[in-house]
Amino acid sequence: MSYTRRLLVPGALLGALCLALPGLANAAGAAPTGLRVPALAVDDHSAVLVWQKPADYATVVDYRVFLNGKAIGTARDNAARFSPAAPYVKAFYGAYKGDRQVKIDQHSFTADGLKPDTEYSFSVRALHADGSLSAPSKPVKLRTTPPSPRCDITAHGAVGDGKTLNTSAIQDTITACPAGGTVFVPKGVFKSGALFLKSNLTLEVSEGATLLGSERAEDYPVSMGYTLYTYSTTQRPPSLINALDRSRRTAGAFRNIRIVGKGTIDGNGWKRAPQASLKDEVGAEIPQYVFGTNSTYKNLGILAATQVNQAVAEGLPLGAAYSQRRSSLMTLRGVHNLYVAGINIVNPAFHGIMVLESEQVAVNGVQIKTWDANNADGIEFGNSEHVMVFNSFFDTGDDCVNFAAGTGEEAAKQEPQRDAWIFNNYMRRGHGTVVIGSHTGAWIEDILAEDNVAHLTWIGLRAKSNNLNGGGGRHIVYRDNAHRDLQREGFIFTLEYSDVNLLLDYVPAKQSARFQDIKVLHNSLEFTPDWQPTPIPQGPKREMTVVDFKAVEVQGDIKSQAFHERITIDDLLLINTSSIKIDGLKEGVLRNIRFEDYAGKADPLSIKNAPDIKLENIQIPAPK
Repeated sequence: MSYTRRLLVPGALLGALCLALPGLANAAGAAPTGLRVPALAVDDHSAVLVWQKPADYATVVDYRVFLNGKAIGTARDNAARFSPAAPYVKAFYGAYKGDRQVKIDQHSFTADGLKPDTEYSFSVRALHADGSLSAPSKPVKLRTTPPSPRCDITAHGAVGDGKTLNTSAIQDTITACPAGGTVFVPKGVFKSGALFLKSNLTLEVSEGATLLGSERAEDYPVSMGYTLYTYSTTQRPPSLINALDRSRRTAGAFRNIRIVGKGTIDGNGWKRAPQASLKDEVGAEIPQYVFGTNSTYKNLGILAATQVNQAVAEGLPLGAAYSQRRSSLMTLRGVHNLYVAGINIVNPAFHGIMVLESEQVAVNGVQIKTWDANNADGIEFGNSEHVMVFNSFFDTGDDCVNFAAGTGEEAAKQEPQRDAWIFNNYMRRGHGTVVIGSHTGAWIEDILAEDNVAHLTWIGLRAKSNNLNGGGGRHIVYRDNAHRDLQREGFIFTLEYSDVNLLLDYVPAKQSARFQDIKVLHNSLEFTPDWQPTPIPQGPKREMTVVDFKAVEVQGDIKSQAFHERITIDDLLLINTSSIKIDGLKEGVLRNIRFEDYAGKADPLSIKNAPDIKLENIQIPAPK
């Protein structure tokens, strides 16, 4: 039987997530709330809408969208057209007969075929299992943009032969393009070094186009790069795509930047694995990159190799050279209003998309394919606020979506990373789906991650830090997500994280990090009989079974008396999993947890150093 949904919104966040609508407590149910257009998610022919689920969504099966009072489609049908995650989600639920996983909602919609510079009014209604519709949401009015002036890079001499270095031609196009204009990359392979965007600009990489990073370190001048934090001591090189202002780091240094299109941005960081690609769950070819390290980068790296070699030749120690002198694919700092949509992201030398000290950010429908390039996170948000990621596909060499907020004592002077919404994504291989830390110094807070599907990632929700970084994560809700055949823990909160590439260039925090006021609500985790460790290209063979890791692990730092606090895990279905381990948690709650086909060999609950923990309605199986 299916695992039914029920309302599990935490009281502290109820006001923020679901607005009470008096007078609608009837059979139709309450309306969806918070209907809006994400930052810059409207152009001259289309607009993207997102909304929050109603307070009680137990019987909601879809949402119907209305344009000027007329129904124009449902969220699920629309996702099948516009979301690269949708076919994978469909395959996930169709893979096994009698699937018991949590079923996710779809709450976004792309309206296309609109007229330029025209006002429209949209509303949305929840569709229930019995066919009834809720009351309409509050409407949102928007105006499409006028047509954008197009600035084709080939008009400035760019050549798409995959060999010509086009840095100057593309940068000249960016400089010359008027405010509100679109820098257009047509079909072809355009090689380039570091590029620097400006405010009020769209970069469109069209279908069939590839923006290919140069393999030469000198095409990413370190003098034009950045330091990660104000207290960092090592300058990083710029990325392939940048928004960097050397005189200002905070939001507002840049405004209104869009990076869109169905083309590819390729960082040219690492060689392909011996098996260069494989067919995934929907029959699509997906690239595989070598697993490089600071001892193998010379043979396995492309841009990664030339950049580390250059840094070592300049006298930088190998550890610092490897951890600080590889380019990411994008570094976007200090942007107010940022929209990234549709793009294919592949093969960075370091990280994928880095969004630092920015606000009002939306990432929609991107495909990030970086497995198993070292440190190749999908998207990292650092000290930013009001961000969302939705409808996207991740197959990454590190964390899928990662949040960071500085390290050590100086981080207390920074703004926290706050207010994020992660929904309707498909997380494939990667080290974690939604990851809090390890840079937790200024706190990571107010995160809602819901209605995502994870398949083959190492971990689901991953909260990681240590006693050096300080701060932590708080006010996080992880709800209504489905997970299958993960490679390690289902959910982990740990203060024992260590990074082999760590550069300790900061003053350690006086107080250890910790995670508090976190709610993991209505999720499912399943390991199928076909489960096996995902091979790492060029990496060590992994000899593991399901019983080698925990379904849930909460690990404090008992030696330092650093306890996590008020972590609630409620309404969790565990199928063919191992046990739950708690060590270092105050005022925790484990409630409504059901084990089915328990795979462990020991007691499924291991709890110590957990004062005032509450255990309610846990169906405990006998060990095998």
